[in-house]
Amino acid sequence: MTAMSESKIVVGIMAYNEAANIGRTLHSIQEQTVAARINRIIVVASGCTDDTCAIVERIAAEDPRVVLVEERVRAGKTVAINTFLAEIHEPIVVIPSADLILEPETLAHLIAPLDDPRVGMVGAHPIPTNDPGTFIGFAVKLMWELHHRIASVEPKMGELVAFRNQLELLDPAVLSDELSVENQIRAAGLRIAYAPDARVYNRGPETLHEFVVQRERWCVANMQTTRDFHTHVSTLSAGNVLRAVRQLVAETRPRPDWLVLAALLEGWCRLRAYVSFTIM
Repeated sequence: MTAMSESKIVVGIMAYNEAANIGRTLHSIQEQTVAARINRIIVVASGCTDDTCAIVERIAAEDPRVVLVEERVRAGKTVAINTFLAEIHEPIVVIPSADLILEPETLAHLIAPLDDPRVGMVGAHPIPTNDPGTFIGFAVKLMWELHHRIASVEPKMGELVAFRNQLELLDPAVLSDELSVENQIRAAGLRIAYAPDARVYNRGPETLHEFVVQRERWCVANMQTTRDFHTHVSTLSAGNVLRAVRQLVAETRPRPDWLVLAALLEGWCRLRAYVSFTIM
């Protein structure tokens, strides 16, 4: 494989009712320092009932790189990704969530590790914008900070990924699209990397119910990956989590009562996930 430093990039955004976010996400991608290398920005809008498509069409009218692919029926993110993968030919693929804000140099940092021919996929550094003055905001930021610390040692993908364009279509039965891509990359004998300076911002859950639903879903997806692909998921490792927590406590001195509550809440989410997983 040759160096990717001049290769063209295609960005794929899978969107469902993202009218509140899609415009900001697209603009932050257009303003990247590597914008000249972005060949296309394809938005696959699936079953949207809000103004997502209209917003994308307005932006596309001013930027021919922006392409809208509208699916009338929402069949899930993996199906939308497969629609996107069937459309592309560019050597470097970038897939962000539809509600992210990227710093101007985020993509430059994200794709840099792909210059190493041994690296096939790179994950970014998600940073939630929730208010840490509330318990849920504290818990959301805690989870992503632990993710960052673990990924810095043992890479784990998050809200924004880049990878070499060499995938087969994804299996819709796999709950996590990032882990599905990661499995194919590893099967090809390539490494996974983490780009801590590739920072992206989004809003995490804002209620206890939303937090539990999201954490349970992610844990089930990780458990499925461990079982079906015989792959170690770094954030499921109790040892990794405990080491990251010890570092965080030593460096930041978080509120001890909220830290204990967040640990109990995470334990509850993982228990729910385990029960859900065993009856899948």
